[in-house]
Amino acid sequence: MIKDELTKFFNESKADAYISEAFQTRLWFANVITSDGYIVIEPSKAYIFVDGRYIEYVTKNAKNVEVKLLQKDSLSDFLKKKNYKKVAVDKDYLKLGTFEMFKSILPKAEFILVQGQKFRIKKDEEEVAKIQEACTLSLQALEEVKKILKVGITELQVSNKLGYLMRIFGAEKEGFDSIVAFGTNAAEPHHHPTNRKLADGDIVKIDFGGQFGGYVSDITRTFFFGKPKNPELVKILNIVTEAQKLGREAVKPGMSTKDIDNICREYIEKQGYGKFFTHSTGHGVGIDVHELPYVNPTVGTILEEGMIITVEPGIYVENLGGARIEDTILVTKNGHLTLSRPNGEE
Repeated sequence: MIKDELTKFFNESKADAYISEAFQTRLWFANVITSDGYIVIEPSKAYIFVDGRYIEYVTKNAKNVEVKLLQKDSLSDFLKKKNYKKVAVDKDYLKLGTFEMFKSILPKAEFILVQGQKFRIKKDEEEVAKIQEACTLSLQALEEVKKILKVGITELQVSNKLGYLMRIFGAEKEGFDSIVAFGTNAAEPHHHPTNRKLADGDIVKIDFGGQFGGYVSDITRTFFFGKPKNPELVKILNIVTEAQKLGREAVKPGMSTKDIDNICREYIEKQGYGKFFTHSTGHGVGIDVHELPYVNPTVGTILEEGMIITVEPGIYVENLGGARIEDTILVTKNGHLTLSRPNGEE
């Protein structure tokens, strides 16, 4: 079964094949996870090449493809026999050495670089279910982590415990390295956990997400441990919470991602903290934790049913602290569903 976005691409580009070595493409199209291999997709048929380590697994589990054993000259012989005239390859994932190999095998072919992520920008029901499960198990882990927070525990200890608990609740692994930041460390948008110890009254920022079925979630929660001691940090967290809610509620088909960014950014600017919101409002989520569509001030992708994005405004003040609230959100037929909130919206 050729995916809709690919069918559209083939019709418009007149390419004979799309060839990818990215594990993301193999997972998305054939529903198998392998560290090596190639997938060759034609307008009406697809092939996957894997070596002896994976041949049994892929033969039993792959969907939508004919499985072929990858050995000495098998891919080269296959491509030479096909003699494609126009070939699409990934510009995001393709290694230069692999590209040179393709060009040597098909010296007369026209190669076009495509952003493979765009083919999987809209998720089907199975993909949505995996991302929903990744959200659910991640939130379960966070609730357990909150129970062990105490004065003196370190960011690293919390990060390690969170990763462990996500696995206990069913994750294959963390979708990315968790960000755990206490106090002034929360001023760093992408802080790496340290041995900084938790103190009473600290603001706590945790950016985390597990992987399930090869798909990930991306969630950030910011809260206080004990009674807040700095009124400005309370104000900042309230502003970010409201900005995020406004952005989240605006997600629906037909809305531009640029407008979602603007809604969050304008609110924060009106509160006097515009210069402290230093990153994009969000991004797509799927097999990669950051993928299409972008939610930023410059790219205006029109949201469609099946897209999944994050909305994650933040404020970061050096030597004080910071806050970010982030949710993983599905665009539905008539609006949206916040996958990272148990009741849809809160």
